[in-house]
Amino acid sequence: MKKKMNYSIALDIGNTSVGWAVIDENNNLLKHRGRNMWGVRLFEEGQTAATRRNFRATRRRLLRRRQRLDLLQELLAQDVLAKDESFFMKLKESFLVKGNGNKIYNLFNDSDFTDQNFYDKYPTIYHLRYKLITNKEKEDIRLVYLALHHIIKYRGNFLYEGQTFNIQDSTIITDLENLLEYLK
Repeated sequence: MKKKMNYSIALDIGNTSVGWAVIDENNNLLKHRGRNMWGVRLFEEGQTAATRRNFRATRRRLLRRRQRLDLLQELLAQDVLAKDESFFMKLKESFLVKGNGNKIYNLFNDSDFTDQNFYDKYPTIYHLRYKLITNKEKEDIRLVYLALHHIIKYRGNFLYEGQTFNIQDSTIITDLENLLEYLK
């Protein structure tokens, strides 16, 4: 018959290991089946979730961007398709056709307005955006769509950590009132 004895288990918990020992009341190391009852368990250091979180955030950001662009297309589809029935298809596949060489005009193939005219008039999308903002004339709905598409797709972010905004010093309210008055 084995006699019962009091013992203690000592643990040393580290970042990548756990050390353990079994001792009696006199702090003597105990044996079991002829082996000292002590040891260490090593393991890999825990990883933060930052990498996984970044992938998840990027996936969600791109999904939301796609949803915003789909909503824009849905809102302007009727007007754009009235002007050019194949505009969205040409826009979607324009990068495929460019190197093909069979088609001269990728987006605009009107008698009075072609791709060459578009790129001569607006070397970058920012030239188009500036023209639409500053010019009061009615422009082609396809140009408006391209500018809005660019604004929505590359809208920046609103993560201003550590910055404070003072609404009292802002002219946003008066600017919005002026805009609404102008639109009436």
